[in-house]
Amino acid sequence: MAAGFAGGEMQRKKGDVVNGDVEQTGKVVSKHAMTELTRELEVALDAAGAAGRYLRDSMDDVRIETFKEGTYNYATIQDVQAERIIVGAIRRHFRDDAILSEESFPDAASAERLWIVDPLDGTRNYANGLPYFSVSIAFCRNNVPQAGVVYAPCLNDELFHAVRGHGAFLNGAPLLMANPDATLAASIVGTGFAYRRGAALKKEIAQYERALNQAADVARYGSAALDMCYVAAGRLAAYYEAGLKPWDVAAASLIVEEAAGICSDHAGDKLDVLRKADGQFAVNLLCSKNQDIAHTMVRILRA
Repeated sequence: MAAGFAGGEMQRKKGDVVNGDVEQTGKVVSKHAMTELTRELEVALDAAGAAGRYLRDSMDDVRIETFKEGTYNYATIQDVQAERIIVGAIRRHFRDDAILSEESFPDAASAERLWIVDPLDGTRNYANGLPYFSVSIAFCRNNVPQAGVVYAPCLNDELFHAVRGHGAFLNGAPLLMANPDATLAASIVGTGFAYRRGAALKKEIAQYERALNQAADVARYGSAALDMCYVAAGRLAAYYEAGLKPWDVAAASLIVEEAAGICSDHAGDKLDVLRKADGQFAVNLLCSKNQDIAHTMVRILRA
């Protein structure tokens, strides 16, 4: 694997292999996290780092490339280029693997080996100069995430990753959830709304009001993958949103679960990161940092 990220840089950086380990933000991932998925994790870390560095360096020249649904859902040129960086890295190492990615491969079929990619989660934040955005990459086997990476290049250079059965990590150190037993009343909940306006948001607004009446506060930051990682870190008590896509949740759901958090759908049932409704991806996500909060949030969402 090449030393360094995009642009041919040869100095050692986050994602490089160092004596069989993977370096991240000045720390080294312990070998106990490196299983048969070593190569997949290395590629995901390196690709996320390359894409994140590109996004960070390009924030002063953001341009909208395409509008997807009206004026609120769009992709920037940087979305597309970051995706090319990631897909190129995957193809160099795993040319036969399937890729499901937001911009160029949004309809890829399920496969035994599947990569799920969001090159820029939080496009509206990014396009408006807000640093709350992330890069998300998951490797799945038989539709189940096995390795996941979420990188926030403009927020303390935080890089979250997890390998199934081997724990979650933040910048190379084991991720220890803060205040795992905190109550909902003492904690902040994160959420997000779909690209709708007016009466179409009635259900979401009602859920928001119920959550606000039981939590310390409800925040809408704008990057589902990063919000979920904040649950894994214990910064948020829970995160919920309806109608998400696999690329929003695949990597971060593994990170939450490996940090001893809980992921489910809004009914409290097992989360399917590739769930479809009416032929379209539609993941109704709830992640929580403990079982009591999960039960309360299910009641709030189903009321």
